[in-house]
Amino acid sequence: MKNKPIISQVNLNQVSVNTIDTSSGIFIGTNFAHNWSSHRKNNYGFGTASNSIVSQNSSYVVDNDFVDTPIDNCPEIIIERVNDNHGNEINVTEININVLDSGAAVSVGENDLNGWSAHSKRNAGQGRFAGAIQNTQNSSVILDNDIIDTPINEHG
Repeated sequence: MKNKPIISQVNLNQVSVNTIDTSSGIFIGTNFAHNWSSHRKNNYGFGTASNSIVSQNSSYVVDNDFVDTPIDNCPEIIIERVNDNHGNEINVTEININVLDSGAAVSVGENDLNGWSAHSKRNAGQGRFAGAIQNTQNSSVILDNDIIDTPINEHG
């Protein structure tokens, strides 16, 4: 597959983002992203909080499995790209990002982003916190007695 040249003009003064999650991103310009893959299991006792006060909570996560979160990923990466200048004009003054998660990207310009894979299992008694958090007098218990935990088969 051949991609036609793209001519673009991007003028940004400021981009502000709190969190870019797994296999996500900010893409400015000409970006070719093929076969991105993300598999994830999350167990959060509390959840997600941003710019908050979290106080006097108890979290209890029980995730006992025989086989937990098996992942079989087979990306097919086929790209035929013309390597000529696309004539892009990109002016970005400022990009502010508080949290970049696994496999997250900030791409400015002309980029080939092929076959990205991000696979995981997360257990968190308190969850995910971002920004200004006041976290006091909390307790967490996590029981995750798996026989086989997150087998990942990555081939392609």
